[in-house]
Amino acid sequence: MGEERHEYDTGAVRSADCNAVRYDLISPIGLRALARTYDEGAKKFGPYNWENGMPVSDLLNHAIAHIYNFLNGDRSEDHLGHAAWNILGAIHSHEKWPELNDGLLRDSAGNVPPKYKISK
Repeated sequence: MGEERHEYDTGAVRSADCNAVRYDLISPIGLRALARTYDEGAKKFGPYNWENGMPVSDLLNHAIAHIYNFLNGDRSEDHLGHAAWNILGAIHSHEKWPELNDGLLRDSAGNVPPKYKISK
């Protein structure tokens, strides 16, 4: 099988291999909220701090906290943008650093460890 190609009306030809990943469908509004969250983090912790690695459970805990804050009516910050950032961070950590994939929000007794409790 040959490489799938796309020919434009102009006569230009291009590989169609990126069609399985649809970046063109990503919401520009959501992407802007995400970019703002990256900017806030870069100013607070330095750019690319997140690339030092964070446990998946910690990222998910923060995402859940931001979602609950939003659902409780808190609009003091962009909780949805922050939740999205943490979920993308969890996806990144899950793939890049398997050793950080603790996947635990509860201990063996079923209790939420203090480091994962959502503060008021």
